[in-house]
Formats: sequence, structure tokens, C-alpha cells
Amino acid sequence: MLKSGELDTRLMRFGAASGSPPVWPPLGKLWAKIIDPKAAGREAQASIYATGSTLITVRARGDILPGQLLKGHACWYLIEDTASSPGALQISARKLSGEPATYTPKQGEPYPVTAFLAAENVMVGARSEPRHQIDLILPELEHPFARQGDQITLRGRQYRIDGLIEGSDNGTTLRVMVA
Repeated sequence: MLKSGELDTRLMRFGAASGSPPVWPPLGKLWAKIIDPKAAGREAQASIYATGSTLITVRARGDILPGQLLKGHACWYLIEDTASSPGALQISARKLSGEPATYTPKQGEPYPVTAFLAAENVMVGARSEPRHQIDLILPELEHPFARQGDQITLRGRQYRIDGLIEGSDNGTTLRVMVA
């Protein structure tokens, strides 16, 4: 049973992606208690996905499903599984986090996004230029996106999108190649 005041974090809930271009329909706000994995901060993060699952507790309800997203103040959570307990719903979610960045389309206005640039992803291009992979959270991107020539500004440095690497199986993240 939940105690009064335990749910101290406000989250926005979004449905799973649908349509083309994809949209994540907003499903409302809820109060939650978030417990990050004990290993958080001990292991180096290798992608925009955190290394362990986060435990999120909300009041009992039946409309929260795997594949939906929760957005917090500075990160997103991808719901992986749920389990009911008396008066509460336990959610196992993968935290999506990176650094604040700016996405600048070739045509259009710049806007804020969350980006993750892993140091070990450095490759050498055809002209001996360093190339990197950057992970992005798809619901933050405005369609059209990931076009050659679009730019991502991260840590004060501009990266030009050279190509699309892949989208995630769950349709939540996108990896681009930048130069």
C-alpha cells in the first residue's frame, strides 16, 4: 500500500508510436515514485539507454502498458513491464538519458533535444575525418528529421548528419552518423 506523499515525481505518459510520420499520443499526467537501479552511475553508459531498469511506482491502474513512454523533467522512460501489488502498480522501465543538445534542420528553426555521443563510437571516414554515432530520442524530433545536412549541437560543437544508422526495435530512439 502506498503511503501519503510517496509519489513525489510528476510524469507525462505517452502512448506507443503509431502512424507515419510517427506520433506518440499524450495520455495524461501521473504521480510516481522513481527508484533508479543501484548500479546507476557505476557502469559507463554505452548508449542513450541506461544500463539497468528503473523501478517506477504509481497508483493501481490498468491502462499502463509496455511500449508506452513516461517523460520526466530531464529524461524519458520506456515501459518494459508492469506488475500489480495492493493499491499500486510497479513499472519496470528503461531510462533514456543523454545531454541537452540542439537539433537544427537544413530548413527550419533549431529546437532542443536529448543526445548521447559515446566516445568509443569514433570511426574514420573516407577522407580520414572523424565520424561519430549520436543517439536521439524520437519523440523529441520534429518531422522531417535525420536528413543529410541537418546539424546537432552538443557540448558546444556542431555535428553534421551524414546518414541514418538505425532506429531502435521499439521505435523510440534513432542513431545517426555525424561528421
